[in-house]
Amino acid sequence: MSEQFPAVASSLLIGGQVVSHTSLVGEGTANLHPAIRSFVESLPADVRRPFTGRCAESALVSDQLWAFDSARGDGRTSTLDEAAPHFAGSAIISKMIRGQGHPDHGRTTEPCEVCRLLLQKLGVQVMA
Repeated sequence: MSEQFPAVASSLLIGGQVVSHTSLVGEGTANLHPAIRSFVESLPADVRRPFTGRCAESALVSDQLWAFDSARGDGRTSTLDEAAPHFAGSAIISKMIRGQGHPDHGRTTEPCEVCRLLLQKLGVQVMA
């Protein structure tokens, strides 16, 4: 697949609001929240993939963690355990993005294993 557009778009229902993100494309590395980076680094190497950290799901969670830290106002970055209550009752759905006319475009897709484990740790329900 060409990297001219993201591979997945995800929407997260959290706190009565829906926020969306696409998977990340392009040069460089994602500015993931430190709690996510630590979580990913704690996983066995065989679970991680070259695209780890570029998924729409991890981008959504990272954005929420950065906002959570900002609202807290004490200058610290939160851990996943500290942030888990913020995700209580949340749900996420992910859809494939493909070229015009592609049969998989818009099809619901499961998160990668790293994101599945991250979402599970935070108690986010994955909608399939």
